[in-house]
Amino acid sequence: MPSTNSSADTNVIVKPPLLAVLDSGAGGLPYLSYIHRHRPYGRYLYLADTEGFPYGSKSEEELIDLVSRRISCLQSRFNPDMVLIACNTASVVALSALRKRFSFPFVGVVPAVKPAAIKSKVRKIGLIATAETVVSSYTDNLIADFASDCMVIRYAGQELVEFVEHHFTSTTLAQRLEAVKPACRFFKAEGVDQLVLGCTHFIHLKDEFQSLLGPGIDVVDSVDGVGREVLRRLEDFNRGNTGNMQTDFSIYTTSETGSSSYAEFATFYGAGYAGVLTCP
Repeated sequence: MPSTNSSADTNVIVKPPLLAVLDSGAGGLPYLSYIHRHRPYGRYLYLADTEGFPYGSKSEEELIDLVSRRISCLQSRFNPDMVLIACNTASVVALSALRKRFSFPFVGVVPAVKPAAIKSKVRKIGLIATAETVVSSYTDNLIADFASDCMVIRYAGQELVEFVEHHFTSTTLAQRLEAVKPACRFFKAEGVDQLVLGCTHFIHLKDEFQSLLGPGIDVVDSVDGVGREVLRRLEDFNRGNTGNMQTDFSIYTTSETGSSSYAEFATFYGAGYAGVLTCP
């Protein structure tokens, strides 16, 4: 009886599922970095929508249309197996519409209000997010569902989104600390003991927030939770021996704006900057 494990079989290159990640800019890179570290043999495509940046200041109708067109572009060019919408605002506003329109699975990100509420001892939580996320009904419902016994202090940090997107890779630590100082001063004065980073761009500044806030305030994000969920769902695509899997980690932008910064981001995260993806 012939062996089912021939040498020819062991040399077959298995193509793993393609995970596409969409964000308005660099905010989703910590999520994909987490996933890539825990599953280095995968195929990962990151699209920074630099042409559509920023998402947080757009109306719901504008954002749903824009994100739908970006996903259509990814579908026609790459046909991903799964998509992570690595933007709190886009997830809050557009995820439901995307799931109705496209057949592949989506994972979104939302502000980590639930874990912050679980950990809070003084029942006062800070939430820093984009202008849209801070006032959205989704955020209201999130707080009602998971932090109804907490006072949630909200702060729109739109200028920090711009700072991370356009200046993060070229700034010093002192400049980054100065950028987060007004928000930290605000939340310390309010007496919170948890600060939720409700925009993924802010995760790049997590250490700076924690440094200025001090040990009495925990800085909370959703990277671990979302990362574990994506990894779990990728296991549904079992395509053979991971030792022979094709691997790739590429970053695209939708415009030339900030391309040098994205080349630096790619180097930092162990990816390759693949250039501009032209989307209608």
